[in-house]
Amino acid sequence: MAQEFTIDPSAIKELQLIEASLSDVDTEITAKQYLMTREILQARQSTISKIPGFWAVVFDHASDELEAAITSNDLEVFANALKGIEIGRPEVPASATPAHVGLEHFGEPRSVTIRFHFSENQWFSDSVLEKSFFYRYGKDGSAGLVSEPIRINWKSGKDLTEGLTDAAYAFWAAQKQNPGQNLDGVLVGDARKARDAAARDMPEYKALTERLESATNGAISFFNFFSYRGRWTSAAESDIFPSAIDYFMADTIDSDDELDGLEIDDTDGDDEDDDDVEMS
Repeated sequence: MAQEFTIDPSAIKELQLIEASLSDVDTEITAKQYLMTREILQARQSTISKIPGFWAVVFDHASDELEAAITSNDLEVFANALKGIEIGRPEVPASATPAHVGLEHFGEPRSVTIRFHFSENQWFSDSVLEKSFFYRYGKDGSAGLVSEPIRINWKSGKDLTEGLTDAAYAFWAAQKQNPGQNLDGVLVGDARKARDAAARDMPEYKALTERLESATNGAISFFNFFSYRGRWTSAAESDIFPSAIDYFMADTIDSDDELDGLEIDDTDGDDEDDDDVEMS
């Protein structure tokens, strides 16, 4: 039988303050790492540009981290058109330096922009697809990343998402016109449930869900990232982008590991032994 005991409320308060301090340190580290690695990552991109299909290999190896399928059509786009990826911290002020101490110098470094650069291609007319996620607080003190979908200008007959990105964008635009949807805030609990219930009655939502049910291959395309809100962001900016070289070299590393484990026989002989629609 578990022993009953009473915890001093002041001890709980102290733990909460300690946890907040640790979180502040993590946030400051995020800002300083961004500032200290910018030039290194720019140099890396110069080298990556010399390697054909680099990002196709990276995303193929990183599909498990994204928790989503990357289709063969997606990889074809990456192999033939994706020139580079940038990660930015749009709310870190230009005046911030790694030498600064204290969060007050770094704005909100948890906000992130992911920018994909493409060469001219057969699929869409955009040369840059850019998506930003902003770290915001709700009225109840909760916090999280909020974003807006972007429109991809697909060329005729080339939409890899089978109309899903357009439908998701139309749904968001309809929500934006409705003050009751409160897309500019972070909602939780009953407030979020009420907003989402109202959204499900919108014709644009119903059109999106119908499209989602019929778009067999389009539903798993990576390019849905640009229209849905919140998917894969953490993996893309905190793992795949900074570890791109590791993902690219994965096959080589695996091969080296296999060779290390081989026992060489020098003897002669020839022995032959679905998804719900995201609204946040």
